[in-house]
Amino acid sequence: MNRTVRDFQNALESLLKTHQFEHLTIDQICNEALLHRSSFYRYFHDKYDLLEQTINTRLNILIEQSDRNEDEFVEIIIKYVGDNREIFRNLTNSSSHSSLYGEIMKIVSEILLKQRHDAENNDTITLALRNSKNPEMLAYIMSGSILGAFYWWRQNNYEVPQQDVIDFAKNSIHAVSNHLGHNSVD
Repeated sequence: MNRTVRDFQNALESLLKTHQFEHLTIDQICNEALLHRSSFYRYFHDKYDLLEQTINTRLNILIEQSDRNEDEFVEIIIKYVGDNREIFRNLTNSSSHSSLYGEIMKIVSEILLKQRHDAENNDTITLALRNSKNPEMLAYIMSGSILGAFYWWRQNNYEVPQQDVIDFAKNSIHAVSNHLGHNSVD
C-alpha cells in the first residue's frame, strides 16, 4: 500500500470517530488527509470503495496479528471493535435496513470470499466457503451473522462483557463448522 492510500484510510478512520459515515463527504476526507480531491479519485471510485479498502486493510492487519488461528482472530477482531466503539457506532448508527448496512455486508462477504483462495488459510470459515456449493450465499450469511452480532452488541450499548461476546462468537463458529462437517456440502 502506498502512502497516499494509507493517508486516506487513516483520514477515514479518524473522521469515523466523530462523524457518521453516511454524512461524510469526499471533501472532508481529503481535507483530513491533507490531499487533493483528484488524488482521492486516482485510488478510489467513491467513499464506499475507500471504506471497503480500509476494512480490508484493517482485517488483513488483524489476521496477521492472529497467526491465522481462528479463535485468536475472533478475539482480536472483537477487541478491536470494543476498543473502537465510536468508529463502529458511526458506521452502524442507522437501522439495519439502510443501504450502508447492505454495503458493509457486501464488503465483508467479498473479503470472506477472497480469503477462501488463500491456500495457507485453513480456518473453519475458509474451509466452509471452499467446500460450499454456493460460497457467495454462505459468505453473505456469515457476514450477516458477524454484522448482526456487532449491531446487537452496539444496541446493548456494549454493556455485555467483551469476553462473553468473544466466547459466544467462538462457540457459534465451531457449531457452524461441526454442522458443515457432518453435512456434506460438496
